Amino acid sequence: MARKTNARERLIGAAQDILAEEGLAAFTSNAVVERAGVTPPTFYHYFVNKQALLRELGERMMLAQHDVIRRDTGLVIRGPEDFRKACERTVHEAFASTRAFRGGYALLVSLRALPDLRDVRLRAHADIARLISTYLHEQGLSKGPDDLIVPARVALEYLYAAIEMLFETDFANQEDVLRLTVETHVRLYELF
Repeated sequence: MARKTNARERLIGAAQDILAEEGLAAFTSNAVVERAGVTPPTFYHYFVNKQALLRELGERMMLAQHDVIRRDTGLVIRGPEDFRKACERTVHEAFASTRAFRGGYALLVSLRALPDLRDVRLRAHADIARLISTYLHEQGLSKGPDDLIVPARVALEYLYAAIEMLFETDFANQEDVLRLTVETHVRLYELF
């Protein structure tokens, strides 16, 4: 069983390496097989096609990004400064986790551009928006658990777009972009 898991993880690692080094255009099942040092039947044992492998990677990256937000739902928000600090922490850590994820930029692009993968991002953002809305309601910051789903969803999409823009501009004006993203998050919720 460990050998099977090892082959699967080698495929995943090889895919991430290709995405990080050469981008989405170079991402093929043959390239992944060659890089992983396995046979094509091994690839197809674990993944129906390259989109299935991209889906797996996208789900892993979304989980890494959203673990940051899940951790922040343990914070107590007593006022505007606490909320600002929570937004700042979330934005910076979500950016850092995406940047640290091998092949992160190519995955960001694929989750937005490829119709077969877009649902990974949309589903993950819908789940996290619900989590945020419920958390803020439990903090006494909204009338109902669903009241802040739309602002949370817009904030998540804005964060995703800002992170993608930073990758595309070789991280130009990084601190300004992150600061404006935090400011936008704070304004979107209009809690205080």
